[in-house]
Amino acid sequence: MSYYPPYAIKTKNESTLDKVAKMVSDPNAIRYAKEHGLDIMNIAWEDCARYKNSCWGPCISDMTLVVQNTWMPVIRVPNFSDPIMSIPSSKITLTVGNQSPNQSTPLQKISLQEYLETIDQYTELENPMYVPDRDHQAVVSTQTCFLPIEDDMVDFHVGLYNYQSTDVNPTVLVLVCNEAGTSAQIIGSSTSTLYANDHGTKHTFVAERLSRDRAARGVVESSKEMTQEEEARNYIMIIQIPIRRPVQNMYQGRQLRCQYVEENSDSDYESDSDESDGDDVEDAMVSLGEAKGPFPTFHQHRNVQRNPDFPIRVTIQFYKATSNGVISENTMQNIAHKMDQVKENATWWGSLVTNE
Repeated sequence: MSYYPPYAIKTKNESTLDKVAKMVSDPNAIRYAKEHGLDIMNIAWEDCARYKNSCWGPCISDMTLVVQNTWMPVIRVPNFSDPIMSIPSSKITLTVGNQSPNQSTPLQKISLQEYLETIDQYTELENPMYVPDRDHQAVVSTQTCFLPIEDDMVDFHVGLYNYQSTDVNPTVLVLVCNEAGTSAQIIGSSTSTLYANDHGTKHTFVAERLSRDRAARGVVESSKEMTQEEEARNYIMIIQIPIRRPVQNMYQGRQLRCQYVEENSDSDYESDSDESDGDDVEDAMVSLGEAKGPFPTFHQHRNVQRNPDFPIRVTIQFYKATSNGVISENTMQNIAHKMDQVKENATWWGSLVTNE
């Protein structure tokens, strides 16, 4: 018997937000994704450690994309098998300088390895977060994230929930990275909104269509490929660094599983999208949103240490704009190709969960 979630049926008068949120149950989108070994979901399992052939593990994180308290669709590899790649931390580039309270501090580029080795220069942490035998490579995954954008901007944030972390004993340090800088945040016991640090002020993000951004800059050739500068504004990178809890307690080492999300099957749903509406998917330019107050500090956790039992996990998110949630086969092919290009920097790829 087929099951139809309450958001699976589109109506004529629904909002752009609703249309885009329902992409996760659209049979065309599901089918096109599966043809490229991908899936479409609104909860991504971005785990640093999971057991073989299991959804359980000792360092489990759920990642969400949120607009107006609504989870947005993400295309990535299937959650359960979770194929990933390994990339040298010396080849992963971060922007720093934004963490300084001094607004005139220039931004500069350094490697993830250098950042971890000298993290006390950029955060309140006292101990290096680089373990040479473990951290010369990082586990990397990619996502393509869809935002409900017509002609204006949209506010959004990335949410992260780690099942082992508590407010007193956190297990994950998170870096939120884009062209505006690198922002360090320790994850507690609830789903955390991931913020950008702009010289001591916290911000979520806004995005707009590439064509609108180009028009504002007076760029005439709106159909050309993204420039290097535009590519840098098209993604956010989320880095999870497992840390040791400063206090051992009865919950130390507890093992939990990811939030269960039934794997999509295009046969489970009637077609609720009409490709005659037209695929208007376009690259999105990401920037900082309005200030939300002081950036959170973690002075009480300044003495935490890197937990070398689990690898560092890097999630690269590419952003797309759509007004109607319609995606064509050609667009899906382009998405798969862009995500696959990240493998050019990889030394290994495969699944640590299923040995695929």
